[in-house]
Amino acid sequence: MTNTNTEQSPVLRTRSVVGIAVCVVTAFVGIFLIPTLQEPGGGFNVRFWTMAALELLAMVGVVYFVLNLHEEPR
Repeated sequence: MTNTNTEQSPVLRTRSVVGIAVCVVTAFVGIFLIPTLQEPGGGFNVRFWTMAALELLAMVGVVYFVLNLHEEPR
């Protein structure tokens, strides 16, 4: 039996892998940044929304890069 499958497998995009790594690192930095934001100068709302925005940005980035992770061969 011969294998007549001429389809090529999708190619992994290096840019997407790097983007996922950067977004994950950003999310971890945001988590460990919480104790530094507990200075008496800022209120709870400022700290909460800053962290929520940072984590949301990281999440949207991961979703975007995962959806564009593979490139179809030509």
